[in-house]
Amino acid sequence: MKKFLLASLFAAFAFGVPAECEAKDISKDPYRGYDETVYMDMELEDNLKAPTVSKNEHNAVKSYMTRLGKDLAKKNYIVDLMRDDEVVLVTIPSDDIFLPNDTLLSPAAPAKLAPIISLLSDPYMFKVGYAVHTDNTGSPTYNMRLSHQRNNSIYDWLLEKISEDQIVIPYEYGDTDPLGPNDSREGRKENRRVEIFLIPGPKLISSAQKGMLK
Repeated sequence: MKKFLLASLFAAFAFGVPAECEAKDISKDPYRGYDETVYMDMELEDNLKAPTVSKNEHNAVKSYMTRLGKDLAKKNYIVDLMRDDEVVLVTIPSDDIFLPNDTLLSPAAPAKLAPIISLLSDPYMFKVGYAVHTDNTGSPTYNMRLSHQRNNSIYDWLLEKISEDQIVIPYEYGDTDPLGPNDSREGRKENRRVEIFLIPGPKLISSAQKGMLK
């Protein structure tokens, strides 16, 4: 899994202030610029870079997210750490939450997603992104439509479970971003997946600033 590096210059362009000022301000007030309308217009790779974590908070955030990743792995999730271990990526096989070629969440989906939902009781601890992928069975148009409809099902379900202040950024890729070849049953199964990204939110960052992150 490719790791994304921090990009302070990106933060400066995203919020329209010089990079030096942004680095100082974001360390003082991580809530500054924390606006869903800004993140909704970003590509996934850019969304994974914001909010930024300063050097002073990095070790505390890294430790916290590493522990979180280990806890989720113990619950049988596929877990990776990204952005120098500041972002947790949880990969859920689509077959665990959708029936074949179906667009509605399966009866098993709520139990599978429950541990993720439990982490979102405070909407400012994490910014959440998720991406829906398919294999290449069927036409690209069909696969993108399937990805889109499954995306909508997840998003509608999430909105019923979380605070309206929780930032959730959805993405849909169809068959355009496979993990491996689609020339075997196992390969296609691996490519059918939902990736959930837990990105440090302002409360998590400010707790690290104050030495209160546990």
